[in-house]
Amino acid sequence: MNHESIIWNYIRSNHVLSITSFHNGDVWAANLFYACDYEQKRLLFMTSEINTKHGALMLANSHVVGTICDQTVDVAKLKGLQYTAVATIVHAPEALDVYMQQFPMAKHHQETLWMITFTALKLTDNSAGFGTKYTWNIE
Repeated sequence: MNHESIIWNYIRSNHVLSITSFHNGDVWAANLFYACDYEQKRLLFMTSEINTKHGALMLANSHVVGTICDQTVDVAKLKGLQYTAVATIVHAPEALDVYMQQFPMAKHHQETLWMITFTALKLTDNSAGFGTKYTWNIE
């Protein structure tokens, strides 16, 4: 299996990411639920662009970094992903459909739908051998 497939399998098996946004020396991190839109190779999440610090920063600077990681105490099974990406607001109805399929409880939640388009990813997978790394540079 190639690195891209291994990485996307990991992304598809999770649903929470951390994201860090920054602009003019101001930095903020957040944890968010995401839906994986595998067909379009993007992640979808909801957050306010004006009522959250990370949303306001992403509007000012769309470049973000973040992680997706397992919660296990067994170091031999630990997996975690680091990424760089661009986060933008998405208005496409099909993107909203993908998000709502995974999180139907968000139907009445009036937040903005965003997408993450990756520029680089690195997955560490100790289950494949301690310190095993898989990388995928999109740019």
